[in-house]
Amino acid sequence: MPFNHRSVSRLRQAFFNMLMLRTLKTTLFIAPILLVISSCFSYEEVKIVRFAGIDVKQMSIQGVTVDVNVQVSNPNNYKIAVVKTNLSIWLNGKNLGKANVKGNLVLPKNSNEVHKITVTLKGSQLKSAMPSMLSAALGGPMKMQLKGTITAKAKMLRKKIDVDFSDRVSL
Repeated sequence: MPFNHRSVSRLRQAFFNMLMLRTLKTTLFIAPILLVISSCFSYEEVKIVRFAGIDVKQMSIQGVTVDVNVQVSNPNNYKIAVVKTNLSIWLNGKNLGKANVKGNLVLPKNSNEVHKITVTLKGSQLKSAMPSMLSAALGGPMKMQLKGTITAKAKMLRKKIDVDFSDRVSL
């Protein structure tokens, strides 16, 4: 049976329809996934609202351990976990040292909560901070500043965030 023009045309049409159907199925499968993923990743900036207080936890010959309570606002519709910190804390313009987050710090979605940051002062840091801490203990306000970076993780994404926040506090 010889090929005629109509049979070749029908084969082309059937092949074209099969390709179009496969493309349509793929598009209908991928489009909703992309829509959901793109809506999940809208991000609003997390903000430090204020220093909520300072608690002296331990004083010894080795140094002083201080908990700084920081109010943080997370306006996003998903929780954010802090995975790494590189923060230093300053008191009246003097660097007190590195600030560490003890344990896992997770900012719940749509939250405005107080979180604890622990600072351990040793040696020369303690000597430079003592006059400011004594004046604050006697009732004088002090300017506290948190500087550095925080690496945060939300879902599958990581973001490095610069931090530079200052506020007046009293002990």
